[in-house]
Amino acid sequence: MKTNRIIPILFACAVLGLAACGDEKPATTAGPAATSASAVPSTAASSPSAAAMSDKDLCTAAEKINKDMRAKLMTAVQSGGDLTKQTGEILTELGDRVAKLAGTAGDGKAATALKEFAAEAGKAGSAADPGTAADNPAMEKASKDINAACKTAGAPTTF
Repeated sequence: MKTNRIIPILFACAVLGLAACGDEKPATTAGPAATSASAVPSTAASSPSAAAMSDKDLCTAAEKINKDMRAKLMTAVQSGGDLTKQTGEILTELGDRVAKLAGTAGDGKAATALKEFAAEAGKAGSAADPGTAADNPAMEKASKDINAACKTAGAPTTF
């Protein structure tokens, strides 16, 4: 097991949680107006009849996803198995869950960052070296955008 891959993976999981934090404006549409990136499977679709989540609820849900993924990552690290394969699976699931959450949001800054992060996590999950692929400027930007949006929404997160 290579521990030098753990840092980028933890970073990616943290960014995911932030990506779902919320946006500054209330949503005006409830339907799945935007599609996630092609790297995210069809589980990213949202229910067209569901009302858009509030920014604060979006941040809270993102925090839960982040904690779940961190726990999975730590279990993978401690298991001593194929960390590269497990990291890829975790990043793919992370991308799927974030995309699904983003589908419940409007078109605000947090939702946009969430969608961008989901796409990047999906790409990293399918890469030959997921840990290294997750450590990229696009994920970092999405994370920063989400942090700012969550703070504005009144549900700050720290990753």
